[in-house]
This record gives sequence, C-alpha cells and structure tokens, in this order.
Amino acid sequence: MKGTQKRMECPKCGKGFFAWRPAELPGAPVKCYFCGNQFEDEAARRKPPAAPPAPAAASEPKAN
Repeated sequence: MKGTQKRMECPKCGKGFFAWRPAELPGAPVKCYFCGNQFEDEAARRKPPAAPPAPAAASEPKAN
C-alpha cells in the first residue's frame, strides 16, 4: 500500500503524533492516539482537483 506518514495535531487535546496516510484514501479520518478523538486531516478538507478539460474531438475525415 502506498502512502506516507504525516505529523498531525489533534484539534481536541493539542498533542502531536504521526499517522499513516494512504495514497488511495487521502481523506480518510484520523484517530488521535492520546484522546481517541476522530477528525479529518487537511487532505479531506481540500477541494478535489479540477478535472482536466476533455481533449478536443479528433477531426473527422472530410468527404470529397
């Protein structure tokens, strides 16, 4: 499984800890190791990236 460890700070107790963040689920909830509070990290609060514009339709061959 791809991902990284990120340093998090619990909004409830204020303590810092490291949590595994899987690359496939960037918005998965995080659980504080100290107080058990479950919260969303900054990745869950970000807007998803805008979809790239659709490629222009290939020009159709002209009938002569």
